[in-house]
Amino acid sequence: MKKIIVLLVSFLITGIYALPQKAEPVKWDTQINSTEKEGFREIVFSAHISGEWHLFGIQLPEGGPHSTVFIFDKIEGAVLSGNIHEINRPIEEYNPLFEMNLKWYNHSARFIQGIEIIPGSEKILIEGHIEYQACNNVTCLPPTRYNFTLEETINETLQNSETSASSAIAPKHERLNKAYLNMWKPVKRQMEEFGESPASTEISYRKAYVNGFKGGLLSLLTPCLWPMILMSIYSFQQQRTSRRRSLFRILLYSITLLIVFPLCGILLSSIFGIQIFYQFTTNLISNLFLFILFVILAAFLLGAFQSSIISKKKAVGNFIGLSILTVLLSLSCTGSYIGSYLTQAASLHPILGPFLTLNGFVSAFVLPVAIILIFTTWNLATPKQAHRLLLLNRITGFFILAYSLTFLSIADLIYGKHLLNREIFLVLWIIIFSFLGIYLIGKLKFTHDQETPAISVGRFFLAILTFSFTLYMVPGLLGAPLKEIGALVPPLYAQDFNLYTKDFDNHFDSYDEGMEYAKSSEKPVLLEFSGYGCAESRKMEASVWTYPRIKHLLDQEFVVIRLMVDDKTKLPETEIISIDGKPTEITTFGEKWLALQQIKFRSESQPYQVILTPKGDPLSSAYGYSIDIKQYINFLNNGLIRFKQQSK
Repeated sequence: MKKIIVLLVSFLITGIYALPQKAEPVKWDTQINSTEKEGFREIVFSAHISGEWHLFGIQLPEGGPHSTVFIFDKIEGAVLSGNIHEINRPIEEYNPLFEMNLKWYNHSARFIQGIEIIPGSEKILIEGHIEYQACNNVTCLPPTRYNFTLEETINETLQNSETSASSAIAPKHERLNKAYLNMWKPVKRQMEEFGESPASTEISYRKAYVNGFKGGLLSLLTPCLWPMILMSIYSFQQQRTSRRRSLFRILLYSITLLIVFPLCGILLSSIFGIQIFYQFTTNLISNLFLFILFVILAAFLLGAFQSSIISKKKAVGNFIGLSILTVLLSLSCTGSYIGSYLTQAASLHPILGPFLTLNGFVSAFVLPVAIILIFTTWNLATPKQAHRLLLLNRITGFFILAYSLTFLSIADLIYGKHLLNREIFLVLWIIIFSFLGIYLIGKLKFTHDQETPAISVGRFFLAILTFSFTLYMVPGLLGAPLKEIGALVPPLYAQDFNLYTKDFDNHFDSYDEGMEYAKSSEKPVLLEFSGYGCAESRKMEASVWTYPRIKHLLDQEFVVIRLMVDDKTKLPETEIISIDGKPTEITTFGEKWLALQQIKFRSESQPYQVILTPKGDPLSSAYGYSIDIKQYINFLNNGLIRFKQQSK
C-alpha cells in the first residue's frame, strides 16, 4: 500500500509539474544496422537521458516502477532473432522508495534486437513502440510511450531458402529443433499472393463507434440480452405512475446504461487487459457463473421472483446494477467479437477509443429497448397486454434455461472433463422443450399464471413448432449432425455413441503430429484454428463438414488438423515463445496453438482455416466463417489442385 500511495502521489505531482514544462527527459533514436552475418540485421535503440533524470532498465521485479519494454506491433520481411539485450551495463542499487534492487541508466542507454531477413523479401518494415518510465531525485514521470517505424530496402539476394523461426519459438532452456521451428515460419506474405489482402488497420473515432454499434446489433440477435429486455419491461410496468414520471425514468435508465456500461468495460480492460473480453468466454469460473446467472434469470422469467428489480427509492443504484448485468450478459455472447474492435480502438486512444466502441455497443441495445419501454408504458396495461407479456416471459424463460446449458458445455469441453457430453445435453434440451410444448397447450401452469380455459390459435401453432423441434433433436442422440442448431449443441466429437460417422486416421488435434502424418502420406493439410467456445466453428463443422462431397474430400484427400485455442490441457513442458518481440510463457496447448496462429498467420480470429503443404507452406488464402457449400468446395479444390501441381 505504501508503494501504491507513493506512486500515485508522484504521478499527480508530476502531472502538475510536467504539464506547463512539457518535459521530455528521454529522447530516442532508432536505426537498422548491417552485421557480418549474411541475412541478419540489428535494430539499435539509443536513449538520450537529460540532466538528473534516469531511465529504468528492462525486466524489473514486480511491484516496482515500469520496466523499459520494446513491443513490435508489425514486422514485414523479417523475423526477430533472439531477445533484446542491453549494450551498456545499467546501475544496480537498492532503492528505499520501492524497497527493492532496481536497474537504471544515466545520460544514455543502448539496446539491440537482432532480426533475420525472410528469403525473397524486397524490404523490411518494422513498426512498434517503447514503453518506459523515467525518474529524477524529486519525482517520476508516468509510463510513457514512444512509437517508432523502421524501413529498409533489401538489395541482396539471400541464399538460404528456408527461414529460421528460432526467434519466434524457443522451448525452455534454448533446446531448438530446426525442422520443428520451420513449421512456425511466417507465411502471411505468401498467402497474400493467393488473393488475401492485408487486414485493414485504419481506424477512426467514427469507425470505433460504428464497430461497437454493429456488435450491439449482433448481441440483440443472441439470447444473452433477451432477459434484460423482458426484465426491464416487466419492472417498468410494475413501477409505472404517470407518463411524465415513466418517461423520466426511461431517460434516466438509458443515460445510466450509456455511461456505466463503457466505464465498466474500460475498468475491466484496465485491470485485466483487452484479452479479458475473450478469456471471459473460455474461463471455467466465468462459464459456471454465467450458467448460474442464466438459471436465476430463467427462474425470474418463469415467475420465481415477483418483486420488481427497480425500486422507486433507489432507481439510480438499480440502474447501475442493471448496467453491470448487461456488461456480463453481453460478454457471454459477443466478448471475443467486441474484444477485437476494442484492440483497434485502443490504438487511437487508450481510454477514449474503447469508450466510443463500448458506447456504440450499448447504444444499439438502449435505442430499441427505450422505444419498447415508451410504447409499453405510455398507456395503462390492459389484462390482454399483461397476459401476452406474461406468456412472452414464460417462453423466454424456457429458452434461457436451455441456453444456460451451453456455458456448462463450454466449460466441460475446454477442460476435457466429458461430464456433459452431447447425449446428456440433448436429453436435457428435449425435456425442457417438451415442457415448453406442454405449457403452451395449457397443461402446465406456474404459481402466478392465470387460468386459461381455452388456448389461442397462436399458442396452438407455437406448440406444434415446439414439439416438432423436440422430435427433430431425437436423432441427435444417435449422432445426427443437427445442422440447424450446430452452433449451440456440443460438437459431434463430444458424443460417445454415434451411428452416423466413424473415426478417421487423418484427423488430428496436434499440429506436430498432423504435419508428420501429412509428410508420410504426402497429402495437403487443412489447418483449422477453432475453439470450444466458438459457436461459428461448431456451426461450420456441423453444416459444412458433414456435407457428403466435402466430407469425402476431407476424409480421402486431406489431413485435417483442428487446433483449439482455448484448450486448457497442460503442456508436458513449459515453452517460451516470442510474440512480436515479447517473450511469453506458454503453459497450455490452447496458448501454444494461439501463438502459432499469431506468429505464422498474423491472425487471432476463429474460425480460421488455411490449406498447407506438408512442409508448412500455404496453398490458399485464409478461409473464415461461411456456410456456403459451393464456396467451401471451391476453396478445397483450389488448394488440392495447387498441391498436385507442386508435386509434379
